[in-house]
Amino acid sequence: METIRSVHKDWTCLMTNIGAPGTVSRDWWDIISRRYGEEWRFYHTLSHIHHMLQLYHQWKERIAECSVVALAIFFHDVVYDPQAKNNETQSIALFEKFALDAQLEDDIVSRVSHLIKCTISHVIDSDTDDLDLSLFLDFDLAVLGQDSRSYKRYAEAIRKEYIHVDDKSYRKGRTKVLRSLLDSPSLFASEEFRAEYEEKARANMLEEIDFLATETSNLLQMC
Repeated sequence: METIRSVHKDWTCLMTNIGAPGTVSRDWWDIISRRYGEEWRFYHTLSHIHHMLQLYHQWKERIAECSVVALAIFFHDVVYDPQAKNNETQSIALFEKFALDAQLEDDIVSRVSHLIKCTISHVIDSDTDDLDLSLFLDFDLAVLGQDSRSYKRYAEAIRKEYIHVDDKSYRKGRTKVLRSLLDSPSLFASEEFRAEYEEKARANMLEEIDFLATETSNLLQMC
């Protein structure tokens, strides 16, 4: 409950900052809280948004367009179906509906949409000078570099979101995703997050791969 109150407070402040009418703020909070509270969500919930907002406040002085980054945080996972392939584009579409209601300027809409679109691959030019984008993407992936217990909770929550996938297929698919991430030169876009989280994130992911392999081995021994 405290998490919801904190996220709602940030939402209300954001709506004031962008000049959104009170009715828009209330109506869209209802939509956002309902979306992030969907029964099939275990990781992509308001708790994830809360964690990103905590990092946002920590790094706020380095962010050039605070409202843009905050809007991207709120809307980047607003549409989430583990069985769908177009969650990000659908999230952008819903954000654009909000933007019409809030009468946001076109450049803000374009910028927020771009940030959300970049979460599809989490790959940006290594020489980019767009710190806002880099920090936003790093906020989203920061869970990878948390302490081992927090990472385990994250991994367990992701598994619950893919309950429709059988264990063997999940282990294979999840391992492929993790190895693909580990093959990238760096997990994080900003130098700051690479320094703070990269080493621990890679250790966490390797530990999860080992766990998934052990589970597979145990299953084979039972056959």
